[in-house]
Amino acid sequence: MKTRSAIAFSPSAPLEIHEVDLAEPASGEVLVQMRACGICRSDLSALEGKETVEFPVVLGHEGAGVVSSVGDGVAKAKVGDEVVLSWTPACGLCAGCLRGEVHLCDKVNMTTGSQGPLSRNGRALDRFMGLGAFSEHVVVPEAMAIPIQSDLPPTHACLIGCGVTTGFGAAVNTAAIRWGESVVVLGCGGVGLAAIQGARIAGAARIIAIDPIERRRKAAMHIGATQVMAPEGAVKNILRATGGVDVAIECVGTPATMVDAFNVTRAGGRSIIVGLPAYTDMLELPAILLLREKSIKGSIYGSANPQVDFQKIATLADTGALLLEPLVDKTRHFTEINEGFAEMREGSLTRVVLTF
Repeated sequence: MKTRSAIAFSPSAPLEIHEVDLAEPASGEVLVQMRACGICRSDLSALEGKETVEFPVVLGHEGAGVVSSVGDGVAKAKVGDEVVLSWTPACGLCAGCLRGEVHLCDKVNMTTGSQGPLSRNGRALDRFMGLGAFSEHVVVPEAMAIPIQSDLPPTHACLIGCGVTTGFGAAVNTAAIRWGESVVVLGCGGVGLAAIQGARIAGAARIIAIDPIERRRKAAMHIGATQVMAPEGAVKNILRATGGVDVAIECVGTPATMVDAFNVTRAGGRSIIVGLPAYTDMLELPAILLLREKSIKGSIYGSANPQVDFQKIATLADTGALLLEPLVDKTRHFTEINEGFAEMREGSLTRVVLTF
């Protein structure tokens, strides 16, 4: 079939929307007509070389849509199902999946090696995270299209596919925040704001949000932070006031903020690293502090199982416990994708969401 995709031909060139060829779903695959897709920081990172992709590539992975057709052997998905795309293949066969840790599936990859159902003029196109969701239609394995029952508009539901699950899950799954604990969240983009809400829903008594942008600090207060700070002097001030917090969640992706997250926790505290660093970044910590039983742990995809957690998150949003509207600063039509990328690069917006 024919569809349209936004193609990145190089890291520096504007994305170009072209008609492309999309193979019909093979065994175990589904065709999804896209309704909305967020422009995530990871999409920018792919263009900046922090993620491995092959050009030409179709980016986009934070998507929601409707199942249009299914291939042979599809067990659960049905035509008409509203789905959120997941970027873990959840192959069911690797060691991670067999342990029930599908977020650590061995098949998770930023690139498809230019293999798969999408091509243009006979040349295969790479699809970021195996999805390539900046397209009017996608073909993906059934396990990567998660049905949800929800009243959420697609512009909000799509956020569950990456940013919300990553941040919310870092708080409730990876950090396992307990009632009454104190939490610091470093970085209040889409992931950080979701982490703040996860901490609030988990019962944290004190949630301190750190971000250099005033607009984001205001958003953090709106969705559950009890206190906000600019980064300058924040760690020293928090340590002076609290003696160290129970949990710190780092959502920036620089070694400096990772060290801050470790330092701002108390003896026995937990620091969770969510932000995406460059491949060449190195992290140095004073090893002696590990004897104070301070821990540091990475988190990918919020340690989530999308088959279970996507619906839970959607239900929390339906009931108003989890606020998604403050995470969407602007919506644009798919044809305005370059304007959306420019706005996300500028740095002050949490999320621009494309509609189809």
